[in-house]
Amino acid sequence: MKWWILWFLSIPLFLISYLYSFFIESKIAFWSQEECKPEFIFTPKDVGYCSDIYTIDVVLIALKNNPVSYVCIILGLYIIVFLVCQAVKLVRYVRNKWL
Repeated sequence: MKWWILWFLSIPLFLISYLYSFFIESKIAFWSQEECKPEFIFTPKDVGYCSDIYTIDVVLIALKNNPVSYVCIILGLYIIVFLVCQAVKLVRYVRNKWL
C-alpha cells in the first residue's frame, strides 16, 4: 500500500518539475541568434530561427541549465517502472489463479 501512496505523490511532483524545466526552457525560441546557436548540439548551426531547435537539444539544454530536469526524468521513469511492475504482478496473479 505504501508504494501506491509514493506513486500518487510522485505524479504531481513529476508534473510540476516537467512544467518548470521543459516548458520554461522552451523560452530558447525567443533568444537571439548569438545566444542560442552556441547551445545547439544536434540542431544544425545554419537554422534561420532559434525556434527551429530540435527537441533533443531542448531536453539537453534543460538538463544543463536546470537541475530540476533530472528530478522530472527520475520521477517519470519511476512512474513508468512502477506501472509496468504492477502490470506484471497482475498478469502473474491472473495466470496463477487460472492454472
